[in-house]
Amino acid sequence: MDARDSFLSDALLRELMAVGQVDVLVGVPTLDNAATVGGVVRAVQGAFARHFPRQRTLLFNSDGGSSDGTPEIVRSLGPADADTVLASHVLRTMHRISVPYHGLPGRATALRVVFAAADLLQARAVAVLDPDAQGVTPERIAALLTPAARERLDLIVPVYPRAPDDGLLVSQLVRPFVRAAYGYRLSEPLAVEFACSGKFAAHCGGLDAWDADVARDGVDLWLKTTGLAGDFRVAEVNLKRLETTTRSRPAVPDILAQVVGTLFGCLEAHADTWRGRAGSERLPTLGDAPAATPSAHAPEGRDASDALRRALRDLDPLLAKVLEPATRAALHQAAATQPLRFEDGLWVATVYEFAAGWHRRAMRRDHLIRALAPLYLCRAAAFLNELASLSSPAAGASRLETLGLEYERAKAGLVERWTHSE
Repeated sequence: MDARDSFLSDALLRELMAVGQVDVLVGVPTLDNAATVGGVVRAVQGAFARHFPRQRTLLFNSDGGSSDGTPEIVRSLGPADADTVLASHVLRTMHRISVPYHGLPGRATALRVVFAAADLLQARAVAVLDPDAQGVTPERIAALLTPAARERLDLIVPVYPRAPDDGLLVSQLVRPFVRAAYGYRLSEPLAVEFACSGKFAAHCGGLDAWDADVARDGVDLWLKTTGLAGDFRVAEVNLKRLETTTRSRPAVPDILAQVVGTLFGCLEAHADTWRGRAGSERLPTLGDAPAATPSAHAPEGRDASDALRRALRDLDPLLAKVLEPATRAALHQAAATQPLRFEDGLWVATVYEFAAGWHRRAMRRDHLIRALAPLYLCRAAAFLNELASLSSPAAGASRLETLGLEYERAKAGLVERWTHSE
């Protein structure tokens, strides 16, 4: 047995061996998703029946210890629940496994089990779905899976239609940072649904990072950047963004600690790759774009000058360890503007200097990232204030492109600081 399969239980190994080799595997990692998982399972079975009738298929549910009956729902829905007429014409058995996973609870462990199962069964294509999503269709699953199953692409990530003010942490920090560092314009680096080749699943399953913070805290971002950093064919597919059931969201400092900590950890993991890249390329994009969504909320003018002044005053000892004197001075000058103008160049310099400070361990890493939170909130407020004055969504999209170019332009400074601290 391969070492990567050693964390699979004997019972699961027996189930996998009973299934044998498969062509397509769809993973549904769950934890208390009884309200929505039935619709996801029916869509998977419908996708198998309609779009992969000649392939050997497996629905693989990796459950983190649900107490609401989620695994029982997965097991109870047979192929006839998906599409009675079409399922009767399926030429291969549609297999289904629902098992609890062992080890540290969390999405990373669940995905590691999915990848190990895919590798053991020599799956050619793998998809991972969001069990919390409402309105999943067989056609959506096929749109994700088909490029990996038939077009030999290694990683397929969705593109969602977004208004310029939607997903500010992604648009102001994660997306343009990944673009500049890795050289590819990946729209949704945090997407929880994706598809990949068996080659990519096996590669990721064999990496040592699964027990490290970079995978444990932000496995989806780590997987996307692993694809961009490696010798893999990555593409995007246009999909409608689905509603998910309402769950409590962590506070902004907690979200930043998880997302930004993972982003900086990815830079360390892939340092030999990203430092040598310049500029950025568009990724191949499949499918027709859905209709654009309206703004998540009407952008409102809200002055954050006072908030920035308070943050600079309260965080001054910490910022002195992270930021260049010129950047700190520029932040104080920005705080004197009303309404606040937090220019792209200043914001990118701030983010890059935080990344370099994280790398050289200028202070405890969790403290450093939490110090970024109030600065991010001020930048987000200033950007929304700017959007409110623009004439159209197209103008907002142009602003996001300008920001991405600024991240690219300033990357050389990040590379220099990062390398100097080693």
